[in-house]
Amino acid sequence: MEIVVSAILAYLLSGISQVTKDLNGRVIDRPMWAMKPTLVKAILVALTWPTRPIIEGRYSTGQLGRAIVFGVLGVITQMAVLTAFIWGAYAIASLVFDNFVLQLILAAVIAFIGSLFVLPLASLLMMPITLILAWPLDLLFPLKSEAQTSQIKWCRTCKHHRKVSDYEDTMKGLWHEASMPRSDKLPCKIVLETSQVWEAYYETEPKSRSLFPKDCPQYEQA
Repeated sequence: MEIVVSAILAYLLSGISQVTKDLNGRVIDRPMWAMKPTLVKAILVALTWPTRPIIEGRYSTGQLGRAIVFGVLGVITQMAVLTAFIWGAYAIASLVFDNFVLQLILAAVIAFIGSLFVLPLASLLMMPITLILAWPLDLLFPLKSEAQTSQIKWCRTCKHHRKVSDYEDTMKGLWHEASMPRSDKLPCKIVLETSQVWEAYYETEPKSRSLFPKDCPQYEQA
């Protein structure tokens, strides 16, 4: 029973942590919901936090299968570490006190203090285990080579492309933004000629975009 309760608490705490992380991030890094947060949105994010690594993995790699297996692995690892930590804190408290209320108070104190030291150490210890588990998954779901994108008619294969790190970061880049950034932040040398392409690109939902606009009428093979 203690394990089940610990797992539930681990799930809830992970959700709260995700909400806090979203709200406290830089404006450019915040997800869409955190731009205009509400209590309902926060609760929904807290309850669905296991989907976040899958969604981010899908955006960063473009491979749904790989995103799912590695996202699930990350969620299981996080839940295992946090559940064991909470259960351990309560187990120690139950050895000290017989009173349930005092056990909860001491367990909370142990968990708070231990989170500063034990959780980072536990995460380090879990890293080699996670790598071992991830190795066969990496063979089954290999990361697609960027060479496969060389035939796509988009900015990266266009002679007018320019490298803009703020834009092209697959996790936090400006291509995720709800509105179009300044022209000097776009990965294009001829922004005036392609302005309609970029306006149409930023009118689409961020979750439905590819990294660059495709089939631009000004496209020229690099």
